[in-house]
Amino acid sequence: MDRAVVQSQIKKSWNNPRGSALIAALLLVVVSGIMGGTILFATSTDLQISGNYRRAVQTFYAAEAGLAETQRRLSGSPVSNPMYLADLSSPYQPNWSAYVFSHAGWKPEHDQSYSALLTNYVPLPGNFTNTLVLPNSVQSDLPYWTNVHHKTEYDAEQAGHRLATPHYLDGDGVTTLHSISNRGQLIQFGYPNTTSVKPEKFTSPLPSMYAPIERITSHGQVEGADSILQVDVTHPAGPPVWAPIYVGNEVVLSGSAITIQGLDTCGLLPTGRPPISFAPSATLVGTANLSGNPSAPQISPLSLDLVQQINDLKKGATPVSADLIGVNVGSATSPEALYAEPAGGTLTVSQVTGYGILLVKGNVQIIAPFLWEGLILVSGQVEFTGGLGSLILNGALYADRVQVLHDDVSITLDTCLIAATLRTLPVHVLSWRQLL
Repeated sequence: MDRAVVQSQIKKSWNNPRGSALIAALLLVVVSGIMGGTILFATSTDLQISGNYRRAVQTFYAAEAGLAETQRRLSGSPVSNPMYLADLSSPYQPNWSAYVFSHAGWKPEHDQSYSALLTNYVPLPGNFTNTLVLPNSVQSDLPYWTNVHHKTEYDAEQAGHRLATPHYLDGDGVTTLHSISNRGQLIQFGYPNTTSVKPEKFTSPLPSMYAPIERITSHGQVEGADSILQVDVTHPAGPPVWAPIYVGNEVVLSGSAITIQGLDTCGLLPTGRPPISFAPSATLVGTANLSGNPSAPQISPLSLDLVQQINDLKKGATPVSADLIGVNVGSATSPEALYAEPAGGTLTVSQVTGYGILLVKGNVQIIAPFLWEGLILVSGQVEFTGGLGSLILNGALYADRVQVLHDDVSITLDTCLIAATLRTLPVHVLSWRQLL
């Protein structure tokens, strides 16, 4: 066909209203299709992002719930906490570990750090060494599982501990690296020596009154998504144990039969401590039967902030709003922590047998008979006076001022009793990290 004819036909088509409408309609369909596809793709992407975000949030909160439960189960005692979860062996086992499952179906391959060399307990009420994989969580509506084990030198080395970059105070002198089958010493949190003034991470080849650091790894799992959180926790270390009595201001001893014993009856401090530790400006009035290593009172490395020490320990303590008269507090197998801030300024304690921790912001008047095993911290004055019978404290006493006016008073250092009471308190977090 002649080229001029073709051009003429095309020109006629463009000039034809019906042809123009058809072409416009086709172009509109093409543009609408492109726009629709773009919108559909964007919407699908937004829905996917929204779904991923929802799963990420749900798994994160599930993992947080696992951490919260495991931390709670590490506190108390087998008597006070039915869901207690802890190493009950003495001394502690370096290979101790335990799991918490909120659902059935868990298998060892689900845990990339699983090792058959660990105990891998699945604690149940009344059976703390169960190894059958069973749901043992306090709740089943959140999908998580957790693992907890004692932190060891091996764990710290995996995180980069070296001589040049120490993660803890190495007290055993072993500098070679450890392995999963030889995990090294437990890493504890407390006061590694007699001059320590603040708690820190340390290892020791000798028995210690301080609990090991626990490493908890929690896995939250929702619709195939995972969130993994890890924390290092420990029980409070309490104040440094420089003697069975620490005073910030003055000790007055005027009874006829006062015995203050600094040698540790528990044996965790084989060299013992002096009978009394004074803040640098404190004084002693009177005499008593004092013994320890050395047998004379000593000046402490610094003055303790007793109010701060009480604040550090009162979390989890039971508030006391009235005097303690004729009551029993706790038991040898289940110590209890009490916290008092007496409205009148002085808490009266009379005819009491107690096991645990007594924290008082104010003054305390102790009247015989009295037996306390554990720890007493008072921001003001402690006065031993009156009553019939003995006034006995096995453990340690911290106060700004101590006045002994009774004729039958015995105060003896016992670090086992102090340690037992501290381990009933809620754990606190030393470090937190998100692994996934």
